[in-house]
Amino acid sequence: MDFLKKISPGLLGWLTGLVLPFVTLFLLIEYMVDGNALDTIPVLYAYDDLGIWITLAVLPNLFFFWWWIQKKNTQAAQSVLGATIFWAILSLLLKFGA
Repeated sequence: MDFLKKISPGLLGWLTGLVLPFVTLFLLIEYMVDGNALDTIPVLYAYDDLGIWITLAVLPNLFFFWWWIQKKNTQAAQSVLGATIFWAILSLLLKFGA
């Protein structure tokens, strides 16, 4: 746990906000869709459904956002919010982009 104390709160928020939705997306697809997750992601992209799954995968960021606000760690909360905005832009690009 000493390693986590050495990381700045902003970096910890960004890492949490970017890695947690990726892992959640992988687990959601693995257990909710028939087949392997790595094989299913290109199929979801082809059917323009990957943006919807990304949106669902970002929901755990809400927990960490509120948790860090309650801990009075606003820098980490801002970083999670920034990562969530990144995921939202990516989701919009996948849904409506070229």
